Parts: sequence; C-alpha cells; structure tokens
Amino acid sequence: MKRFLPGTDPIDYDFRTTVDLLARYGEPIFLACRQLREVDFLFPRMALLHQDAIDPELLFRQTLPSVAVGTRLGVEPSALAEYVKIYALGQTLVLNNMDRHLDLSASYSLRDPALLLADVNSTMCFAVTSVLTMVREASLTPAGRRALPVMAGVTAEIVQSMHDNYAGRFDLAALDHPDTLVDWYRTNDRSRHLGSGFYTSGLLGLLAYVAQPVPEGLAEVLRKMRRLRQRVDELADLFEDTATGLVSYPVARGLADLAVSLDLRMLVGQLWRRARHVIDGRGRDAAELNRALVGDPELIEVHRAVLETLVSSGIMRECRQEADALWSEIALDLAAMDPRFGEPLTAVIDLKRALLDRLEINGWQDDPPPHTFLDMAEAAGMEGRHGER
Repeated sequence: MKRFLPGTDPIDYDFRTTVDLLARYGEPIFLACRQLREVDFLFPRMALLHQDAIDPELLFRQTLPSVAVGTRLGVEPSALAEYVKIYALGQTLVLNNMDRHLDLSASYSLRDPALLLADVNSTMCFAVTSVLTMVREASLTPAGRRALPVMAGVTAEIVQSMHDNYAGRFDLAALDHPDTLVDWYRTNDRSRHLGSGFYTSGLLGLLAYVAQPVPEGLAEVLRKMRRLRQRVDELADLFEDTATGLVSYPVARGLADLAVSLDLRMLVGQLWRRARHVIDGRGRDAAELNRALVGDPELIEVHRAVLETLVSSGIMRECRQEADALWSEIALDLAAMDPRFGEPLTAVIDLKRALLDRLEINGWQDDPPPHTFLDMAEAAGMEGRHGER
C-alpha cells in the first residue's frame, strides 16, 4: 500500500487509502454491522437506542487494525465479523456515546445518535445493557472467553480516564502548573495521550480470540500509536477541548512558554467563564449543548485569539513537529515487525499523518473533507453492505 509522504495531497491520500482499506478489509466489519442490527433486546425502546448507536464509519475506523491484521493472519471473515460484533457491543457502541456526553462533542465525520445524545439517562442504561450483552455473547465460545478479559482490562482503564477528564474540567489550578502538566502528558501512564484504547484493546483482544501470541514489542508500538492519535486529535479538537474545560497538550505547552503564558492564561480564563455560562444556562442534552458552544460568537472570538497566540508563539508548529517525529519513530518500529502486522498498521498511522497535514493547511481548523464515508464505501464497491437502515 502506498505510503504517505509529506507534501502529498492529504485529502486525496485519505480518500484513496481508505478506499483501498475498505476494499481489502471492509467486508467482515460490514457483516458485523448487519449482525449488530439483528441483536435482540427485550424492550422496544432499548432496541431503538441500540439501532441509533450503530455507526458503520466509526466501527470501521476502530476495528480496522484488528480486522486487517486478522485477515493477514488468515482468520476467516466470519470469525472476524463475530469478533467485531462482540467488540462493538462492549466498546465502540458504549464508549462513543459516553464520550460525546462527557465531551459535549459532535464530529462531522460521525453520525449524531439523536436518541442517545438527547438523554444521558438513556446512554447510561444502554451502556450497561450493551456491555452485559457483550459478556453474554462472548461467553458462548472459548474464543470469546479468551478475548473478554483482554478487551475488558483496557476498556475499563479508558472509561476511568474519560471520567477523570470530565471530573477535572474547568480546574483553574491546572493553569498554574503547566510544566508539570506538560511532563504528565509526555510520560505518565495516566496521560490523556493514552486515553484512546481501541488500538490496544481491539488488536490484543483479537489475538486472544484466535489464540495467537502477541509479537514482541507490539504492545509498546500500540501505546505509541495511541499517543500519536491523541496528539493529532488534540490539534484538531483545540476549540472543543478548551471550551469544555480541558487543558490539552498544546494549551499546556503555551502556558509553559513565558513569552505568552500570562496572555494565554487570561484568554483561557475568559473562554472558560463564557463556556460555563453557556453550559449552565441549558439542560443535559449533549447535542444541544454542543450546538450552543460552537455557535457562540464570544467563544469563537476568544478561541480565535487563543489559536493565534499558539500559532504566533510557534507552539502549534512545535506540537506538529513532535507528532511528526513520533509518526516517523512508529513507522520504523513497524517496518521491523512481521509484515502481517507492520504493513496494515503503517497504513493506519499514515492516515493519521495525512490528517496532520490537512489540519496545518486549514489553519488548524478541522474542516470536513469533500468526500464522505459513503463516497469511499461506494468507490470500494461496498454499496449497500455497511448495515445502514
């Protein structure tokens, strides 16, 4: 598969590479989507929440590493689909909607599950039901029983990290120790840069599912991939993170820069005061809160000043360079691995590297590309297979 080279058109690369990956590895994932649509629930309202939560694009992006490696290892497509189904019930369908409630987020690339986002109580009940459904499904086979503790261990860590981020929002004390915060991001095992676990839980869970050993060094490479994903996504999510009370890595780097720290602290304080006012004046509908935040003129103006400060001080450039260096390091690690693992995982990090270039070209605004997931699925010859209602 063609590698991403800096200077390549990142939008064209995203389209062509994703189409190629869909054509090679999409069928088991879309088969799992169709199987998920057929999962039985006792109560019609819960069944409706379940249908609302299924997102073929998100499931493809989260399970691509495990399905691609599984395909290269010779695992049957039907077995991969069954694994993806179990994985989705225990992680993707659950964590996605919990995360959106906690972050008040809504991505252009993902569907907006209206029923779940409108009611945090529904999300809570659906999450428990889906996890227990996964436990039931996984316990039916020896393969599922092997995978269950591996997936559950990582996912439990991620849920705790999500709650810790939520519980620590709008903490003014976090603005006073930026050097400590920067070091925490870079080195701590509880760093938010390890706050996304699907690379690890998905791939290590699959290896347990098919009773394959974990190659030496793979777990550490997956940790690096998690850091790369978060570093790039924090550059994309600067407004969302700051407006919902998080001190993300780029802002922490700026606060640690004596040349801009005082101005930046004032701007973040101003932005937080306005964001709290917007949030406190509405109910608990996550989608409504997101629309209120992203459409608030004062928040937009203050965030523009925050971004200009980070750009003019060179912080965004330095964060980009760090992400680029980490990408290069991971690529070297993967090149030394068994190609059944290294080649598909390299495509995954190259897509993330292409996003980094697209963000920079767009002035660090995460504007949607002109193509949709449906466009790419159709180009890959996968029309009608992705489990949409």
